[in-house]
Amino acid sequence: MNRYGVVGVIEAILLVALFAIILATIQLTYIPSLMENREAEHMSTVSNQFSQLKLAIDLHSVSRSNFSISVPLTLGSREIPYLVTARSLGEVSIVENAFKISVKTASGYSNFSLGIIRYNANNVYYVRQSYILECGAVLLRQSGGYDSMLSPPTFSAKKSGNTISLSLLAVNISSYANRTTESGLDTTYIRTNYSSMSSFDFHDIESLTIYTYYPDPWFRFLNYSIDNCTVTEYDNRVVVEPESGYQMNLHLDVIKIYAQIGRGWIGNL
Repeated sequence: MNRYGVVGVIEAILLVALFAIILATIQLTYIPSLMENREAEHMSTVSNQFSQLKLAIDLHSVSRSNFSISVPLTLGSREIPYLVTARSLGEVSIVENAFKISVKTASGYSNFSLGIIRYNANNVYYVRQSYILECGAVLLRQSGGYDSMLSPPTFSAKKSGNTISLSLLAVNISSYANRTTESGLDTTYIRTNYSSMSSFDFHDIESLTIYTYYPDPWFRFLNYSIDNCTVTEYDNRVVVEPESGYQMNLHLDVIKIYAQIGRGWIGNL
């Protein structure tokens, strides 16, 4: 009978060991891939939500009327219950004066400071990403320093003879009621409302400078969009200068959009 008891104990140990091996294989092989896919799906959701935010801003720019638009934003993705996994937290914030436009003419400099909306995803399994809405453009930053422009600003460049005429709609995001940031996992909301618009015309520009934390996508966009101009990229800015024999003019519309982040609204925009 003792032999049967020993065999039973060995069988139990082997079953436990087999279960541990299967669980370890699932944990080390399948769970990271599954979590990476979940975080990638979340990033796809955020990309679509920033497209909706861009559409809301464009609607404000066209209508220029006092109405509010609320856009959902999913901040993070949750862990899998009963398994060793990590949750992915996200943070969205309104950053004042993070983008700057400087126009140099013979009479001096004209400077415009703009606010942006920035979302950071602290992914654990998938590549870390940030989505940025600045000056009406949607940018994507990935870990490794690769930045891309997913949606361009409202911009046009036309040449007539030796005159290059630029037109830019610059979106200034301004915080409202001190609702400037939120972080976590759940779905929050970004509420936007049109405030005002100002127009400026500049002639015979010596240089147009874009100050941004993400100069690479702006350099590629402007270099592709404008002919007969020299576009130069620096660490924190992009400079556009007309080539010799050409005159560059700029029509600039600056639209101010109020925004607040979070559930429930404070005040009436």
